[in-house]
Formats: sequence, C-alpha cells, structure tokens
Amino acid sequence: MSTLVMEDIRCSGVTFIRNFDSANLAKVEAVPYDVSVLVNSGSHSSTSTRILPEIPDQEFNIWTTPDCGGTEFENGNRTWFYFGMRANAPSILIKLNIVDLNKQAKMYSQGMCPVYKVVPSRMGWDRIRDKPTYNNEDEIFTLSFRYRTPENSQAITYFAFTYPFSYSDIQKMLSNIDAKFATTPLVDNDDIYYVRECVCHSLDNRRVDLLTITSKKGMSNAREARLKNLFTNENVPRPHRFPDKKVIFLSARVHPGETPSSFVFNGFLHLLLNREDQVAIALRRMYVFKLIPCLNPDGVARGHYRTDSRGVNLNRLYLNPSLTLNPSIYAARALIRYYHYGYEKPDSITLCANCIDGSSAEPSTTDPEDHQSGNVISSKVSNMSLEESDTGPICFKLKKLCTICGSPLRNSSSSESIDKVNGKGDVNPVDSGLFLYMDLHGHASKKGIFMYGNHFETTEQNVECMLLAKLMSINNHNFHFTACNFSERNMFIKDRRDGMSRAGSGRVAISTITGLIKSYTLECNYNTGRIVNVLPPTIKERQQKGYALPVPPKYSPTVFEEVGRSLGASILDLTGNNPLTRLPHSEFHSLNGVMDWIRTNCIQDFGESTQNNNSRSKMKSSLTQVRKKRYNRSSSDEGVTINSCTIS
Repeated sequence: MSTLVMEDIRCSGVTFIRNFDSANLAKVEAVPYDVSVLVNSGSHSSTSTRILPEIPDQEFNIWTTPDCGGTEFENGNRTWFYFGMRANAPSILIKLNIVDLNKQAKMYSQGMCPVYKVVPSRMGWDRIRDKPTYNNEDEIFTLSFRYRTPENSQAITYFAFTYPFSYSDIQKMLSNIDAKFATTPLVDNDDIYYVRECVCHSLDNRRVDLLTITSKKGMSNAREARLKNLFTNENVPRPHRFPDKKVIFLSARVHPGETPSSFVFNGFLHLLLNREDQVAIALRRMYVFKLIPCLNPDGVARGHYRTDSRGVNLNRLYLNPSLTLNPSIYAARALIRYYHYGYEKPDSITLCANCIDGSSAEPSTTDPEDHQSGNVISSKVSNMSLEESDTGPICFKLKKLCTICGSPLRNSSSSESIDKVNGKGDVNPVDSGLFLYMDLHGHASKKGIFMYGNHFETTEQNVECMLLAKLMSINNHNFHFTACNFSERNMFIKDRRDGMSRAGSGRVAISTITGLIKSYTLECNYNTGRIVNVLPPTIKERQQKGYALPVPPKYSPTVFEEVGRSLGASILDLTGNNPLTRLPHSEFHSLNGVMDWIRTNCIQDFGESTQNNNSRSKMKSSLTQVRKKRYNRSSSDEGVTINSCTIS
C-alpha cells in the first residue's frame, strides 16, 4: 500500500495536522496583524451603538492539495478539505481562510457550513457555529470562518468540508461486522448469511471489498464462480449460490469526497444486518445483496474529491474499464454481468465508425451527433463546477453505446457497430439475475436527495423506472421526487469538469450492458433540501394526521442513514412485499395507484422531445395539487425531468 507520511505544520505557535487518512492539507501561512481592524469608531453618538465583529487573535491562510497534487495527474478538484489543528493555548479566537477552493458560491450561499470535532472531548462531528464567508478576489475562491479553541490547550480540533468517513473508518466498520456475523452458524432459514470478500486491490494495493448479504433460505451447495482475474485468494471460498433469488447491487464512494454516499450505504447495510426488523427479514428472504462500500479507496485515503490516484473520474469508465488501471470498476462491471447472466460470459465490445477507424483513442468530448458523422468539435472544459454543460436534447432511441467513447449508436447501419461476440449485443434475451442496481453519490449544487434514472422507449418501461423514486418520497421525509431526472439528455450530457459523457457512468452503462430498467444514481446534497415530505403511517400504525418538520433540516449522517433505511422499504414496495407499507394510508392507496399517478402526471409521448403547452399546463396543475397535499413546506423551483422536459 502506498502511504505518504506528511509531517505536521507549525505556524505562529499553532500546529496543523495532516498525517491521517483522507487529509489533504498542503500549506499554512499566518496572516500579518492588520492595524486597520483596530480603527475605533469615534463618530458613534451616545444614542447609537455599532457592533463590530470580534477581532480574531490569530488568522491563517490554508491551502489544500488538489486531487493528485504534485504528480503528473494533478487536476483542478479542490472542493474537499480535511485537517487538524492544535492551538497550544486555551480559548483563543482563530480565523481560518481556505484559499483557492473550487468556486462553490452557490452551495455556501445556501448555508453550507464545514464540520468540526474536538478530540478527546467532543468526538462527534458538528457544523461550525460561525457562519462562513467567502470571496472570489482575483478569481481565487476563499472560504473563511472563525473558531474559538477549547479550554484544553492540547485538544485537537479537526475541520472538514463535510462529515468525513475515511477508508480507515470503512475498514474498521467492516471488521466489526465480521466479528459479529462472519462465523455465526446458520440454523434457521431467516438467519443472516454474510460474506465479506476482497474482490481485487486498488492501484495503491488497498482492498476493494464485496459484501454478500441474504438469508439462508434458498441456499444451494453450489458456489459462485471465481471470476477471471478477481478473487485471487484461492484459500477463501466464494459465497454459496441462491438460484431462486435475484441480486440487488449497491456501490458507494466512486467519487471519494462524496461522503453522504457512505452514510446512505451504512444505513442500508445496518438495516440488512438487523435480525429483528421485519423489512430487513423480508429483504433477505427475497434478494441477495451485493454491496461494494468503496469503489475508490485510493482517492478516499489520499483526500481526493472526485478522482482516483491517476486523476481519473472512475464513474465514466463502465463501458470499457481496464483491469490494470481501473480494477474496481473492472470488477464491478464483471460482477454485474455475472449476476445478470448467471455465468461468466465473454465480454462484448461495440464500436462506432470513428473508433473502428482508430480516430478515438481517448473518450470523446464531442456531441454524439457530431461523433457519428465523423465531425470532431473541440470541447473546452471550463472552470471546475458541479453543474453540467448543456448540449441540448438527444432525441434518437438508444440501442447501443460505443464501448470506447460512449457515443450512442443508431440502428441505421451495421458498419457503425462491431460486436466481437457472435454479432449479438450484451443484453440478456432471457430473464436477468439482476433486480436493481444503484450507485450512491453526494451533490453540491442541487438541493435535496434525489435519483437519476434512465430514459426508455415505452411508457411502461418509464413507469417502472420512475416507480422506485416515487416510493422513496412516500417512505422518506427528505427525498425529493420533484428533483429526480429521467431524461435521455441526462444519459449523455458531458461534464464541464472533464468533458466526459455520462454514457460511461454506472447508471447508464449498466442499463446499456444488461437492459436493466431499475438502474439508478442516488444523489444527496451536502447541505439541505427544499421540501419535507409528509409521510403516511404504516399499516401497523394508527392512522393519524401526517407530521413533517416546518423547514428542511440541515443534512447530517443521521439523515443520510435514514435514506438508506427507507430504500429498503421502497424496494419491497416495488413488488407489494413490504410488511410495513405506507401505501394503503397514502393518497395513492395502492401500488397500482402510484403507477397510475406516474402515468397521468409524469409520462408524456416519449417520441417527442418537447411537450405541448396544454398538456404541460395540465401536468403542472396536477403536480401542484399533489404538492399541497403531500408537502408541509415546499420552495422548490425544480421538477421531475423526463425526456428533456421539466414538470415544475
């Protein structure tokens, strides 16, 4: 494992600490004492008092290391920060300026605050009390906040962009779970079947873990195959097979700084491992859960925000990952194909005309229409931002994607596609062994907790895709159905950060590879949301008036973990098997009622990229009525996006 020892930084009597997992402190400078802050307001009259901000005792400028800083792969990702500070003096007021961050003015203007914890006295993380300020002087974004040091002068205060969950934290959590479940004998059919495996190692030789969780029910004597190049420790047996159960595949932390994904993952994981919970029991009886807690362990450990140790956004490589360079994505893709087919099938590669000619050695940053016609248009990547570039609607039907560049392929000519496996696509013509795929993320710009799904050709396919998101809004206070996006455009849009298409993301690529409709990205804003859902009672609760908080809460690990638990209930609602369902007490009354609502209010003619004004007005009116019923508070200016149309 590659580990770089970073010495602490001492500056003006204060010690700054950076030698720990996920830290990324680079440099510290003391700000000279400015006598201008001492200017006395002598013009104050006796009847008027002006309150001046408290003058800090010390002030420091702090720089972080960008992703892959100091290497040939250094890039502009500078949103994440994590470091410790020991003041060596009690109760002094210190101002910290985090210099040259990515421009996240929108996020901080909405009330986003860094978090802190004090060791040893205050081990839990909280948001800082002082409201941060920011400026963008000379195009350098600086975040500033003040902090009063604890009475214990030797206490260490840790500061972070948001609630951390390091690679070490992940491994410690898994080790604790191992101790509790790995050697538990299976007697009853509802006993928890738990297996932890190392599917592969990262480039820095860190473990990429795969968890298997289900119940003993349906367990066969046969074991899963030891896939080529994976599970190299032959002394560790593979898990048993459960031929009558479908697989649900969940992954997190492909983007290392998006720590809300870990907390959602943990909430879902701990639900599955609850021996007494009725929802957990039902989930384990019906499905086999395959969980990867950390797809980018090197990025997490190194304190990166978005990329791996080579500066690569791994969530754009699912169409054609490299075992050598992108082992975790290679492993995830191979596993998904294995559970889809039920056996290890040779991979399939499709190429567009440009890649057949060898003119696209690198992933394309051009518009798919231009790529198909062979016209290459340069695409300049703008300053780092979490907002997507607008390439306009893409109105043709998706059949295949180019494995190399991710460009959609039309069904117009066989010369546009080469398939290296018998001329057939990779989509399983028979029943898939997969039930659902979901990759978990954090989000900086768009408020709320929401999903991205894919766009399909038929109404019923789109209803099936959107159903889980709607059920989540019935089962969770903070899930924003109106912020979800199921448009075709959102499958192929290119990032401003690197110009890479979402065609290579897990959500889109897995659907392309397997034909899976329930393939999602779940996104969590770091800070807060716009709305709070009023939840109907479960069938085991006395029916009463729903309750919701008057305003959306500040999001925390507890909020994110509850999203993970709500995901379990929503999965069971998909098939009418939730023992604690809320649907009978909801305005929809049944699962069919929810599906009818989606057909009526969210589905348009998918052959069109736009919608006529009368139909749009009708949908808007219907959604407005539903919001009045379902939300205690809503200030959303967003909407459900379907095929390049937003219903708001």
